[in-house]
Amino acid sequence: MQQVKSIFDFTETCWKYVLSEVSEAAVYIDHAAAECFHWYSGDKAYISFKNSGASSVHELSLFNLKFIKAKKTNKAVIISTSAESSFYNETIKLILEKNHFSKCIIFCSVPTSVLNYNTIFPRENKNYELQHDFKWTDGKYDTEIGETNVTIIYTPIFTASLNDYVFLTPPFGNMMPPIDEKSIIHYENDIEYFASSMNSLFTNLNVKEEIYSMGRLSNIVAEKLSTLPVAINRRKQISDERNVSFILLDRTLDLCTGCSYNTESLLSRILCTLPHLNHHDNDIAVNMSSLCLGAEECLSSFMVPGCLATNETNFMDLLLHKKQKDLLLAFNKMLNEMSTVNESPVKTKLATRVSAHSLEKLIHKFRNTENIESLTRSSKTLQIIIAVIQALKSDKTSQLELLISFEKLILQNLAVSRDASSIVAQLSNIIQSRSTRGLSMDNLLVLLIHVYSMVGNDINFPPQQEEQLRNSLAEAIFQDIKKCNEIESSEDLSVYHQTLILLSFGITDEKLMMKTSKQIATNIMDLFHAIASQRHTLQNYKSIIYKSNKQEMAKKVGLVERLVTDLIDPNKLEIPDLQCNTFSLLSTSFNLLMKGRMKHPSDSSLIIIYIIGGITADEARIVHEKTSINNFAHPKIILSGSRLLNPLDVLEKILLSNLSASLS
Repeated sequence: MQQVKSIFDFTETCWKYVLSEVSEAAVYIDHAAAECFHWYSGDKAYISFKNSGASSVHELSLFNLKFIKAKKTNKAVIISTSAESSFYNETIKLILEKNHFSKCIIFCSVPTSVLNYNTIFPRENKNYELQHDFKWTDGKYDTEIGETNVTIIYTPIFTASLNDYVFLTPPFGNMMPPIDEKSIIHYENDIEYFASSMNSLFTNLNVKEEIYSMGRLSNIVAEKLSTLPVAINRRKQISDERNVSFILLDRTLDLCTGCSYNTESLLSRILCTLPHLNHHDNDIAVNMSSLCLGAEECLSSFMVPGCLATNETNFMDLLLHKKQKDLLLAFNKMLNEMSTVNESPVKTKLATRVSAHSLEKLIHKFRNTENIESLTRSSKTLQIIIAVIQALKSDKTSQLELLISFEKLILQNLAVSRDASSIVAQLSNIIQSRSTRGLSMDNLLVLLIHVYSMVGNDINFPPQQEEQLRNSLAEAIFQDIKKCNEIESSEDLSVYHQTLILLSFGITDEKLMMKTSKQIATNIMDLFHAIASQRHTLQNYKSIIYKSNKQEMAKKVGLVERLVTDLIDPNKLEIPDLQCNTFSLLSTSFNLLMKGRMKHPSDSSLIIIYIIGGITADEARIVHEKTSINNFAHPKIILSGSRLLNPLDVLEKILLSNLSASLS
């Protein structure tokens, strides 16, 4: 693969390679790879495949493949990010059984150091004759399965860029640091896969990474990347002028920020209110029925939803950085300019005050006067504007505003009263009165994660107050289990309710149901305590609550914000909580002798901060705001992570996913 200059160039090189091979082929692509391509193509994934000559495009899942037979082609292209050899065994077998391909190309994002390509084909099936000795030529493995020539090509497809300074890694979207040390052993394969993928990125960027880490899982990943033989050899051949500082952080060190609804980014509000696009972790589904004439008669279930992905990165910049008032004004101006270009009879004017309602009225006027060609031409702009309107008009707004007010109140109370005896009692009362307040247990559990992560080990809640909280949780869970048992279908239930159904399966006796509820509540409290202890080994970054003096209101300063503040500090003060994983003791001693200090992450011209477990839209906003001031005086900072998080994602990955394991 050729040398590239940026993350986007790296992504583009991978996909151009894939697209060059799809002509006249049936394309099979898995969800993570499809999500990467979705962002690269700007929501034109299917069209891009068809424009490159693909005869058909299919979802790479065993369930769907049972009913799919490709027509009018003898060639298959498979794009997969799975690191499980059994998945390939079953999938390849099924695809070849259902079709008569003479050629099959597999673009695999997993390197051979992680997935042995010799093991990914069915060997003990009499219908297949497999040549066991693969031939390696220019990054390709070739073999024969029956009458099909199969070529496996390692292609590091794992990045999805939102803009020039934020990218995500969908194949690692479910990778969340465990809150207990015992579970880390289960991440061994993911760690090797991730480290090898990042090595491919740095290889193609032609840079030498200085690796830093913070958090248990991040330290292990950093150690793996620093000791990869291919990475060591690469770094030896690259000059120090091409250094990049690669900083790995555990999301679990700051779940407070991940669970906060109190953000200034409109993208955060969109992620909290609109549903995910099907099989996507990082994009949302926008109901586009408002663009239909006679929308009240339009069946939205038959409509293709809109989304946020676009090649025009200025839209993502607006959603991340503009305040609500400025964003609405900008969209009002866009609609005005679109009407002018299309010579529309709609008379719009630049306004000084714009609301979601007034913007929606303007959308309707635009719809009623434009033809299908102009609506199609402006489709992406309309999708994003409608997403903002729906987020601001959402039925969830009052609930979110109430949760934000609780966050603010709790923060100020914690800053004033270090024993925080009243906080837990207040939280218990909120749980007990949740129905009258219009609050769901999902969001109250998110609030509790937010609180326990914020206090850390600095503040100890009174045991009797925590016992009251445990009882309130048990009673609420008992009531929710009873409601779940009365529901015939669980299709539309939240992950929280689905988890309760799983944990109480088959229990109908109320006494046994209450016993189960108490056990669940006990395990939840244990998880809260584990969450609170995540920063106990840190020195400078132990506290998230900041209050400079008695007169000033307390602030919540997240881990990423504090780190970036230190990274751009011209004094380059030591950051003791960052562990350096690149240097040997000899090189470290030599560095101290020659320069009088340890190497600092800001010595590199580029810093990539990667959060294992995901980033929030507000963190992306904060990084951009801090680095956009005197950006010539400090390194460029790129923020990256497993996925784009909303608070309910944290609830699912941290609390709910651990409940079954803790009760088994």
